[in-house]
Amino acid sequence: MTTRYPTEEDGGADAARPDMYDVLVVGAGPTGLTAACELLRRGVRVRIVDAAPGPSVHSKAMLVWPRTLDILEDLGLSGGVGQVAVKLRQMTYYSEKKPVTRMRMADDMAPYCLPQRLTEEVLTEGLHRLGGRVERGVRLVSLQDVDFSGAIREDRPVTAVLEHADGSVERATVAWVIGADGATSAVRRQLGIAYEGATYENRFLITDARVAGDPLEPDEIHYYQSRMGVLAIVPQPFGLFRFFTNAPADMGDGTLADMQRLVDLRGPGGLRLTDPDWVTTFRVHRRRAASFQLSRVFLAGDAAHAHSPMGGQGLNTGIQDAQNIAWKLASVVRGEARTALLESYTPERAAVADAVVRDTDLQTRAAMWTRGSQVTLRDTAMRALDRTGVLDRFYVPVAAGRRWVYGPAPDGPRRGRPVHWCSARAGLRRHAREGAALPRRLAVALGVAGPAADPVRLHLVVLPGEKDPDRGLADAVRRLAGPWAGQVRVVDAAALPGRGPAASAARELHCRHAGFHLVRPDGHIVLHGHREELRELYDTLDRLLVPGAGTAPGAGVPPTTAELPLEEEDMYQTAGSVPFAHTVGSGPHKVIVLHSLFGGHQSFSPLWPYLDGSRFTYAFMDARGFGRSLDVAGTYTTDEIASDVLTLADSMGWQEFSLIGHSLGGQPIQQVLLKAPQRVRRIVGLSPVPAGGMPIPDSDFPLFAEAAHKVENRRIVIDLTTGNRLSPHWVTSFAESSMKEVGPVAFRSYLDSFRTTDFADRVSGAQVPALVVVGEHDPAVTAESMQETWMKHYPNGRLAVVGNAGHYPMVETPVALATLLEEFLSQ
Repeated sequence: MTTRYPTEEDGGADAARPDMYDVLVVGAGPTGLTAACELLRRGVRVRIVDAAPGPSVHSKAMLVWPRTLDILEDLGLSGGVGQVAVKLRQMTYYSEKKPVTRMRMADDMAPYCLPQRLTEEVLTEGLHRLGGRVERGVRLVSLQDVDFSGAIREDRPVTAVLEHADGSVERATVAWVIGADGATSAVRRQLGIAYEGATYENRFLITDARVAGDPLEPDEIHYYQSRMGVLAIVPQPFGLFRFFTNAPADMGDGTLADMQRLVDLRGPGGLRLTDPDWVTTFRVHRRRAASFQLSRVFLAGDAAHAHSPMGGQGLNTGIQDAQNIAWKLASVVRGEARTALLESYTPERAAVADAVVRDTDLQTRAAMWTRGSQVTLRDTAMRALDRTGVLDRFYVPVAAGRRWVYGPAPDGPRRGRPVHWCSARAGLRRHAREGAALPRRLAVALGVAGPAADPVRLHLVVLPGEKDPDRGLADAVRRLAGPWAGQVRVVDAAALPGRGPAASAARELHCRHAGFHLVRPDGHIVLHGHREELRELYDTLDRLLVPGAGTAPGAGVPPTTAELPLEEEDMYQTAGSVPFAHTVGSGPHKVIVLHSLFGGHQSFSPLWPYLDGSRFTYAFMDARGFGRSLDVAGTYTTDEIASDVLTLADSMGWQEFSLIGHSLGGQPIQQVLLKAPQRVRRIVGLSPVPAGGMPIPDSDFPLFAEAAHKVENRRIVIDLTTGNRLSPHWVTSFAESSMKEVGPVAFRSYLDSFRTTDFADRVSGAQVPALVVVGEHDPAVTAESMQETWMKHYPNGRLAVVGNAGHYPMVETPVALATLLEEFLSQ
């Protein structure tokens, strides 16, 4: 699926209207161009701008490693690479001009030499084919309306102030921004994100030139080390060679003559450089941005990290950054994935950047060694690595991008899952474990990768099993993925023509048992499991994706238990779709009770002994991210809680019920009323967040926001809202319990949700009997504030003030509260 970007022919200035695009990409180097192409081919509207008047004419970065070539191939651009690039099949390492090792690279691990200007040409051609274009001479002046809390809010887009080449200034409002504008990134500076690291003392000299008489092989890298310095010689397209060396301290701006002198001194001798295409002197940095994301703005490529050119990883790391954020952002823009998916971008790509910075730093420092003992150590290590095959088996696959493994998401698959022998074997072979990319040839054979593969959907690859065939597993997986039918494609390896794909998958993934692999659009394995882990698969899909999105009307309906094998029935009843609830009593009047931001259902336990179980049945629910639902993923909004309340009621067969909501819970009980007014008998708000939300003053917000991860802040808030009158021991104990009951992500998300949610106009005038209860010592939710909100919304409402209580009357005065509640519910 592609979207054509409007051009001048379609209406000139209208081509840049804010409603014409979803994502603004700043910077049109390889990273920015890749991001734009990846977004466009997934149907996302993109605008890409660059401050430079035209594309670079210099070679700059040169090596394209196989993992990057995979990305270009998926974009349908690998043919352009093959037409001009030079494939580098071996590298020879010399010490004092004598050969020490020769590393021959397998065909599927060898890099291509494709100067950056040519890479940009290939990507620009792809951009045009997808309907995009680069706006040149457009400089980012500032970013405004960025939420510096880091939250992603539905109603808070970003405003980019852009200066055009003619001096005109434009204010462009856009939902998302990707900063791919290089090491001096204006986007990063606007966000105030630190660029941590250092600059090497040495300067380096680069020359792209021809060699008279063509004495060098066109597919071999020569790497010379000596006490006088390092010299690398890399073949380029069109008969050029890249010469790279450290510059002497007394040298100014380098010239061809300077490079000729250094090549004669440090190289093999007898090489005469002619027809220079580019000569430059520069310094090398090792830096990494403290974070790659703030709210709706992302950093990629050199804007996020910079490192030594040793190993030729810079361009590759940037392009892989772009692919990572593009598929995730596209899924969110299309409404198919939860915004929490974006939180994985920084930890995944920062880990890669850290490894690249570390490895290239070691190579650079070792290259600068000049003392005899250091040279001996370096040469001995290189010989040992060559003889043992370590370079071929480990270094080259890592450089090729075949060994990067993303760590598990913080809220991802639980530890304590069954451990299978295949998982242990895959763990020893990094390319087959969770977090690794599916082996490329296998991915293409299965239709998971390649230009013809669906770039939008995740893939569920099902293996039939050689030792214990389970022919029904594919159907079970297909039914399980029903709620996400538009976002997940099931690939039954057994159903593909011939035995090749299934046998190859079993061999390359080191699993000969019936099982499944959940694969992301970028080819990385999210989850591997077997039939007994189908519930884990269900929870993982629910954590990542929005049920029913991307499907045709009527599609994506969860399968009924009657359609499932018996052993799968319990999974659909308990796989996290029905919230946990602790019940008290068995009476005919049903009541669902919701907790506050600072604790789950257990916060009501002091109240339970005083409730009349013969007249009432109370269900004390844990919202997602709290208590017994601590590990249940979600969007963590009050509206989601309301939907889960109805799911809980349905699961218990409660057609009619009353609702009690404490603090945070005060909003979702009113949202349930909006969703199903005919089912709600009565509502009670205990120190509730009103329908119009509860804005927190800017001066107080840091206290609440940092309470997400600081127990001291929770203690201060609890002490404050109970009137600074309770035992310090109790306050501390309650705060510590709160830290265990709700994690930082859920805490912060719910905080943002009830601060910004406002449905007062929709609920105002509701005829349901309503009671609002406040504690006389609660300075946050007072009788006066409830008179201006709750009491104005509900004509049949009444207000009660509980004496000797603050914000937690169920703990402070449980007997008085139980009496008040049941007196109202009984009317």
